Amino acid sequence: SIVVRRGEKMARKHRKRRTHVDEEISEKTGGEKVPKSIVVRRGKVPALVKELIHDTRRMMLPFTAMKLRERKSNNLKDYLAIAGSLGVSHLVCFSTTDGGTYLRLAKMPRGPTIYFKVERYCLCKDVAASQRRPHSPGTEYLSPPLVVLNNMQTEDRPVRLAAAMFQNLFPAIDVDSVKLAQCRRVVLLHRDAETGEYDLRHYVVNVKPAGLTRGIRKIVRKRALPNLSRYNDISEYVTGGGGMSDSEPEDAEESKVEIQPGQRVIDSDHGARRNKESEMAAVKLVEVGPRMRLSMHKIEEGFCEGEVLFHKHVERTPEEVAAMRAEMQRKRQEKAARRLEQQANVLRKRKAEEGG
Repeated sequence: SIVVRRGEKMARKHRKRRTHVDEEISEKTGGEKVPKSIVVRRGKVPALVKELIHDTRRMMLPFTAMKLRERKSNNLKDYLAIAGSLGVSHLVCFSTTDGGTYLRLAKMPRGPTIYFKVERYCLCKDVAASQRRPHSPGTEYLSPPLVVLNNMQTEDRPVRLAAAMFQNLFPAIDVDSVKLAQCRRVVLLHRDAETGEYDLRHYVVNVKPAGLTRGIRKIVRKRALPNLSRYNDISEYVTGGGGMSDSEPEDAEESKVEIQPGQRVIDSDHGARRNKESEMAAVKLVEVGPRMRLSMHKIEEGFCEGEVLFHKHVERTPEEVAAMRAEMQRKRQEKAARRLEQQANVLRKRKAEEGG
């Protein structure tokens, strides 16, 4: 039995709030099942590619296995076997050969599968090293990112398939019920019309009060006053921009939005604050990485197998395509016949054992 002394209170159950994933987000988004993914590697990869895999997993949070550990004995059938029980819908696989680094996107369990070659890539730490004020990670990884597709409107079937694949990697957005506080990240996929290559970028959304100089913004955001020992009067600090350099631009008009009262969107040093009245805010994107440039090489109909729907270096005539389909159909029929034969043999052996 639990004994509570006089004057003491029983401890109440504590529930995480800032680091707790909303149950509504984890279950359904937009009335549909949330897509979940796993990011793995095939074979031996360099140390930099391992870091790229880690950065890709962080980009696809919160619906991915961040601490997944692969074994040398694991193959694609192992991941396919656990996909149903864990609700995994997509596989992202990195591999390295003498020709370079490759990325494979597959829809589980029946495909299709898109093969990309990673022409160039940049890690998160490299992006942060190139910035004057790099972003410090916070609670933005508790909600899925927004997906932006640029220059993907075309009648080309491989491009439309790639756009659908990348778009379905992340949960859909219900415009009527989405909260602005959950729109913290952006994943951009841009297609170069001349080369046909794809640029993948990852940004964090920063929302700050608009129409304020950097000096006033420091006073608004911080609880403690800034160091004014170098100024004779506070007017020098305000008119001087609070130490703002000439290279820092002002807020552009197209980046300003109106925030309704009661929204917890505008950033501060102690988390997003709730504004009491309607005010204008400036939306800025800060790149956090990873950054990849991809070129599409092949598309297969099934899960890492099946008919080749597109190949960058091989073109087939309609007769060759028909012959290939007939051959694949013959192999499927043979496989089904062998399975039936094996099942019949198993039943026959069981009956023989029971009769004996």
